[in-house]
Order: sequence, then structure tokens, then C-alpha cells
Amino acid sequence: MTFNKKIKYLFNNPIQIFSIDNFLSDDLYKKINLYFPKIRNQLSIDQNFGKYTLDPENIIFENEDQKNVIKEFEKIIFSKDFFNFFTRKFYLKNVAAQKNIKRKIKYLRIPKILNYNQRSSKLFFSEIYVKYSFSFIKNKGGIVPHVDSQRKYLSLMLYFPNKDNCENYGTTFFDSKISNHSNTHLDKKELKDFKENNKILFKTPFVSNCLFGFIRNDYSWHSVEPRNIFDNFVRKSININFMVKN
Repeated sequence: MTFNKKIKYLFNNPIQIFSIDNFLSDDLYKKINLYFPKIRNQLSIDQNFGKYTLDPENIIFENEDQKNVIKEFEKIIFSKDFFNFFTRKFYLKNVAAQKNIKRKIKYLRIPKILNYNQRSSKLFFSEIYVKYSFSFIKNKGGIVPHVDSQRKYLSLMLYFPNKDNCENYGTTFFDSKISNHSNTHLDKKELKDFKENNKILFKTPFVSNCLFGFIRNDYSWHSVEPRNIFDNFVRKSININFMVKN
């Protein structure tokens, strides 16, 4: 299988942000939307600031059709072609995006798919694996500004809107000079100060079958700002992450 897409580069500094239109085939995207897993326990989403994440290993498949659609999606994102496409496109960009000199040197190592059965020199290779999850955010829910885990190499987001008026429920990126090396989460006062002193850099539109992505660094502040769509609305997305093991 060959994975090759046209990347649109949206911003370079302080955050490398990009998008890919028509990320999946129209047929597969529609099938994923149709068979998108459901939240089994409503309390999980209500008690977690309106956000709930479902990892694929915890899915209880409703039928074989749903299982086959998810497996078809996994076949794409867990393929070598998918891995090589993104790591080759963003290898030098990831090095350049790091403001911390130690991380810059670390990311000079060649990206390699993590293989637990094969030993390799950690001095010359970054062992990276791909993971994904289904994300749900209830109406008026959100995610406070943060920069993600230090092990995050690349973040990809695929949205599944179900209403025309939810386009402004995308991901918000901030133009900030505040370094957050350890991804410390903001308390209420810090959140207020952050919003007052940092401007919005870019907000992704919450649209169908367009993959948005960014490179994590100590200044890659982003959030999901609360929106009021309608009472029972749930914001659905798939988050695909490249994670550094070593």
C-alpha cells in the first residue's frame, strides 16, 4: 500500500501546523463516521471536564461491520508507508521546531518504527510508535491550553462533525512565548492570565475528512475552546499520535 498525500503548511513559527485535505477515501471516512464507537458510560464524559477518550483496545464492537471498518482504518495508520511518509516529511522540520537544544540534538536521530523484537542503537535512532484514540467532548466542554507530553513527536487530528454549525469547534493554537517544557497544566488563575496575555495564532475549522497536524515543542500551546452547539451535541474526533519511546 502506498500512502502519499499533499501537505498544506499553515504555520512555521512558533508552531509548525499543517493540513491534508481528503485524508481518507470518501467511502472509508463515511463508514468510520457511521460506525464511530459510542460512549458506554455517560458519567465518564460528564465527570472529566466534558472530555472522554476511548482507546481502540477498549472498544466493544457492536457488529462485524464496525470491527471491519476500524481494522481498515488501522491498516492504513499502522502501515510502514504511513510511518515513513510523515517521519520523512517532518524529520528536519521537527528538528528545526525544537527550541530546546537537548531536544533538537535528540531529534537528529533517525526515526525508526518501534520493534520490540529487534534491537537497535538508541544513540542513532529514535524509536517511534503510532497510537490513536477516539475523542469525545460534550457540548460546552473543552480542553485547557497545554503543549502535550514530551514524548509526542507528531500530533494528527481528524474531525467528524455532525452539524453544519459546529465548524468553530476546532483546535485553537496560541502565539505564546511561555515555555512549558514539562506540559504543566494551568490552574484557574493561570488560565485567566494566559488568555489575557497570549493571542490566538490559528483555529482549525472543524470540518470533514481534513487532517490537521502539528509538531510538539515547548511553545506549542493549543486548546479546545468551549462552544454551545446544542444540548446533546458531542464533538467527535480521532487523534493519531507519533510517540517517541527512547
